[in-house]
Amino acid sequence: MEPNFNTITAGIRKMYLLFCLGMIAMLFYSCESTTVLLANFNIESVGSPPNTAQPTGTLTLNKGSGLITVVTAPPGVTTPNKWVLISHPAQPAPETELIGNFTQWGIGTYGLLCSMNIPSTSGVVTVEFDAATELGSFMHIDFMPEGDLRIDDNESLRFGTYPRGSNFVLSVALVITETSATADITLLSDGATGNKLVTVNPALLNVAKQFGKCTFWVGFQHNSAFYVDDILVTRKK
Repeated sequence: MEPNFNTITAGIRKMYLLFCLGMIAMLFYSCESTTVLLANFNIESVGSPPNTAQPTGTLTLNKGSGLITVVTAPPGVTTPNKWVLISHPAQPAPETELIGNFTQWGIGTYGLLCSMNIPSTSGVVTVEFDAATELGSFMHIDFMPEGDLRIDDNESLRFGTYPRGSNFVLSVALVITETSATADITLLSDGATGNKLVTVNPALLNVAKQFGKCTFWVGFQHNSAFYVDDILVTRKK
């Protein structure tokens, strides 16, 4: 049963959230899973683009008409971690993308964890799941200005809530087999709620079977900015 966050202390809230995140991380690392992407920015220079070489895997930066910059932290956040800020002005093409490239790809069970912060003034921002090859995307999640999520531009697949201007964690567990692909999407943190199990479009199964990248981006038509940190992807064959 979910605790009532309005009736317990901030300290207990933090302990509960840390417990949840710890359990998820343990599940991702267990069962002989392998880390295929780990991107964090604490040793990088503030004001510069993030390094393409990361502790595990690599990043591709397509800044388009925007910027991809290492920063100290989002406004109001006091943690010592450095983050990456992805920002894009309205209309000028092309879009602005940070792409995480895995060290392994293909059929398997994957777990994605990352920290995000989307300011209240931001438009739509997107997390996308892509083939390692040139086949493109098989699913994407839009973080909407209304504070909820939308899957694959489908208005009937809107759910959850995330705190605009505050940190939260995105968790996605993907199971990709020869015959199907599913994604279990969960939001975590004080103020972020929502869980949805989505079946990947069967027409895009061959793309999903070559899963090997995740992309954090802003479309050219949006005036948006958001922060991301501690991107972790694991895989079990």
